[in-house]
Amino acid sequence: MIDLRLVVKDKTATLHGRSKNLGEGGMGATIAGDIPLGELVEVQFQVPLAAEPLVIRAEVRYRQGFQYGFKFLDPTEAQLELIRTAVRNLPMDQ
Repeated sequence: MIDLRLVVKDKTATLHGRSKNLGEGGMGATIAGDIPLGELVEVQFQVPLAAEPLVIRAEVRYRQGFQYGFKFLDPTEAQLELIRTAVRNLPMDQ
């Protein structure tokens, strides 16, 4: 689990939330707002050790209440490497 603040922008709104998990393919998050399934959004979040926030286009693939799953669309190799590094450095659950 990785707890990061994030901003999600769609065509009409800017919503704030917190990540629950993160991987190269996407992320799970808790967002206080209404984003329809299939919506294309911009997800912005700061991973540890990154100088600037990551901004990645994503599709809403899962929704249950305020829990969302986002699939990243065309992240750059540099963005993927920052995500890999952040995930690799997470403490292991005991």
